[in-house]
Amino acid sequence: MTNSIHTIRLVGIAMAASVAGGFAATTARAATDGEIVLCTIDDTSGPFATMATPKTWGYDLAIEEINAAGGIMVDGKKKTIKHVQYDGQSDVGRYSQLTQQCIFEDEADVIMAGYTGAEREAARSEAVRNEKIFWHNNQGEGGIADHYSFFSGPTPEQQILPSLKWMIEKMGPKMTFIGADYNFCRAIGAWTRTAAGLYGGDLVMEEYFPFEVNQWQKTISDIQAISPDFQVHCLVGGDQVQFYPQAEAAGLKTPVLSNVTISDGYEHKIFPAPQLSNMYVPPGFIEDVPGENSTAFTAKIRERHPDAVYVNEHAAFGYVAVKAMAEAWAKAGTTETEAVIKALESDDISVAEAPGGSWKLDGSQHHAAMPTYLFKVNDDHSLSLIEDLGVTTPSFLKEIGVDVRNLKGGDGHSYLPVDNSNWSEFFK
Repeated sequence: MTNSIHTIRLVGIAMAASVAGGFAATTARAATDGEIVLCTIDDTSGPFATMATPKTWGYDLAIEEINAAGGIMVDGKKKTIKHVQYDGQSDVGRYSQLTQQCIFEDEADVIMAGYTGAEREAARSEAVRNEKIFWHNNQGEGGIADHYSFFSGPTPEQQILPSLKWMIEKMGPKMTFIGADYNFCRAIGAWTRTAAGLYGGDLVMEEYFPFEVNQWQKTISDIQAISPDFQVHCLVGGDQVQFYPQAEAAGLKTPVLSNVTISDGYEHKIFPAPQLSNMYVPPGFIEDVPGENSTAFTAKIRERHPDAVYVNEHAAFGYVAVKAMAEAWAKAGTTETEAVIKALESDDISVAEAPGGSWKLDGSQHHAAMPTYLFKVNDDHSLSLIEDLGVTTPSFLKEIGVDVRNLKGGDGHSYLPVDNSNWSEFFK
């Protein structure tokens, strides 16, 4: 049997090599007066490369399309986008330094950075402190309220709530949760607890583990002893996903819901079947999503990256973020930060060609309305679309009284379900 950790890391290395050739060229020359500078920092090497590298493909495709169409009319002239791209190397310590480089050396008009929450916050804090527009373009906790920060990817409100409602109704209330011990997965745990409270679930186990944990026999035994109706997972990185071959070997076949496995790391293409069988995933996009937008986007990515293992969720939301910024620059008619933020907050920014379907930025929330799809992993690791869960407009911040348009400076407070007084009973 193939060693799955080794395979994942080799895939990440191969992906990194496929994009690394462009780095020196994009950072070697200063921007001209006819260019808008987009600076991106993502993990194209290291343990998170498998998940993050496709995001860079999305950036590149969007920029290629915008520039080929003649660019964007700002400051009285058509300008093209210059892409300055850095490898965060899956090392959170690099993100502050590289963000400063984007700001002070590259004179970026916008910064997009980070796979993990820790990487995001290291980059975002520097961008906000220097009053630069910042985007995070994969799943997030959904509660960051900040004048300068925007989010193209889905939130737990859009993934966890509708999918867990479906799971509880179809499979039963009894559930367990295991996740990586960091801010995003702890937030997913809080949203899981909220879903259980809202929809009649019974969360009987909630545990968090360091990224380097790769031996799961005790946890598997604990879950078998509980015998839940289904499990909820937020396992991140090549070590933690060793849960799946070990669970198969131990005979644990209880259904699993995960919003990161498959959507991020496309483990169904890396692990041998049937190790991921009976997993349910609720992405805003993966290449298996039906529709003209999905088909066209996937074909374009594969044309440019024929060795791509899978076109994941992050590829789509990197693409969408660049397209949204292009709309905002054109609407503002300038790259001046406050004017562009006003455009982004106008409720007029949407991306018709979004790979997952409709995508529209909610100016009061700095997150976007988008569809969610529920897929099941079959025994042969093919995916079946089980349910179109519909379009969810982000409302979590609004429901706790936060309108991000009223924040005039960098705030950056991260709200969680416990901050909603209507849900306080779920956290006693």
